[in-house]
Amino acid sequence: MSGPNKIASKVSAVLQALLMMVVFVCVSYLVFFVFAFFKIDREIYKGAFNFSNCVATIIAMLIVNKANSTGKESFFKMKKLQPNQVVALLIIALGMLGMVTMYIYAADKIAEYLRSMQEAMEDYRESVDRFSETEQAVVPVWDSVLYVINLCFVVPFAEEMCFRGAVYGVLRKGFGPVLSVILSAVGFGILHGVNVHIGYAIACGLILAACYHLTDSLYASILLHMVFNVLGSGVASFMTIERFGIPSQITNRVMVNINLLTLFAMPFAVLAIAYLVNDRRSRIKKEAALAEAAAFAAVTAETEETVKAENKEDQEELE
Repeated sequence: MSGPNKIASKVSAVLQALLMMVVFVCVSYLVFFVFAFFKIDREIYKGAFNFSNCVATIIAMLIVNKANSTGKESFFKMKKLQPNQVVALLIIALGMLGMVTMYIYAADKIAEYLRSMQEAMEDYRESVDRFSETEQAVVPVWDSVLYVINLCFVVPFAEEMCFRGAVYGVLRKGFGPVLSVILSAVGFGILHGVNVHIGYAIACGLILAACYHLTDSLYASILLHMVFNVLGSGVASFMTIERFGIPSQITNRVMVNINLLTLFAMPFAVLAIAYLVNDRRSRIKKEAALAEAAAFAAVTAETEETVKAENKEDQEELE
């Protein structure tokens, strides 16, 4: 590919990636206006609002993928995960959550000495608190449960289809895997908000995109994201629903144990990533060997056919 064509390819990839993120944002605004039109309080029915947003995003990404897949490679690589890959991914998810736990702990320590960081941490905690602006008593319990279900299982599908599927999918065509992993992670972080959140969102985006690349499967990043959300927010959000009457002491003890588990898993997560790297190299070598064997078999078969044809001709001449 010539220089101008390479530049055009890269510019096209960036523009398409930006378009995917614009679609992601526009879907959110569309759902927002629908709720506003029907005068549905988004704070009281936050679970229903977020669920509707995610479902609409998934539909939009499926449409985008369908439109892109006409005679082209699909955005979404959906290889079946092997058991060894699933185990590695679970360990990585725990380690990723441990990394975020350390990140928040460090931010809290900085906030003790820096006023601006303290305000940023307060804003961050309000943004992740389901009931920061609404009394829990006025929220229907079904909506609180839907909020948790959506957070744990639907959000990972919506965000992975957008950022790892669509955004990374178009970027890798223009930049290759390494830079595409970085660029898609930056976009993932920015759309999570330019605040305390952005730092660990970018770091998590790097890990999610890398695991997607190493396994050639969107199921990998979805699984990572699900485990992260379940243990990072889902368990606590469910246990703090007041109508279930779970004592705060039990909730605190469970969350402390989860945090300890994730911190303990961090070094093993590094080993698990190294394992996926080695596993991908092994798969590439195996596929190359199979392709070479198939090519050799095809050449051998063609040679045999040629020899048979020549022998037949010689026999006919003798007759």
